[in-house]
Amino acid sequence: MEDRTLLDGLARKDPRCFETLVDRYSRYIAAVVAKVAGGRFNSFDVEEITGDVLVKLWTDGTKIMLRGDSLKPYLAIAARNHTLNALRKRQRVIESELEDDAVSCPSAEALAILRQEKETISGMVQGMSEPDREIFIRRYFYLEKVRDIASRLNMQEKAVTARIRRARDKLRIHYETENP
Repeated sequence: MEDRTLLDGLARKDPRCFETLVDRYSRYIAAVVAKVAGGRFNSFDVEEITGDVLVKLWTDGTKIMLRGDSLKPYLAIAARNHTLNALRKRQRVIESELEDDAVSCPSAEALAILRQEKETISGMVQGMSEPDREIFIRRYFYLEKVRDIASRLNMQEKAVTARIRRARDKLRIHYETENP
C-alpha cells in the first residue's frame, strides 16, 4: 500500500491503514526519536514519543499534505518536534525543581517570524540537490558530526565541510536579500 493510500485511509479513520502505518514506520520514527534525543531518553521514553507521533498522525491525518510520495519526511519532522518538545518539557521540570527563573514565552510576533523562517529553510533544504540535502539534514537535523557524515557518504571531511559552508552561505545570502 502506497503512502498516499495510507494517508487517505487515515483521513477515513480506517484502522487497517493505521496498522499498516504502524508496522511500516514505527521503527523509523523510533530511530529518529533516539537519534534526536542523543541518548537522553530511555527505551520507554522513545516508545512513548513514537506512540505520540503515531496518535498525532491518526488524529491529524486529514490535515497532512504530502509534497512527495513518501510519509518519511513528515514523520521525521513530527518525530523530531515531539522529541524536542519532550526534551524541553524535561528541562522545564528540572529547572522548576531547582527553582530557577521561569523562561519567558516568546510573543506571537516572534512565533510568526520563527514559523516563517522554518518554512523558508525547509523550502531551501528541499530545493538542494543530493548529496547536499542529505549532508545538511544529517548535520543540522540529526546533529551528526562531519566525520560521521563523511564516513557514511564515502566522502572526505573537507568536502563535507565545504558543502555545509556553501549551504550556510546560500541561506545567509537569502536572508540578507530578504531582510536587508
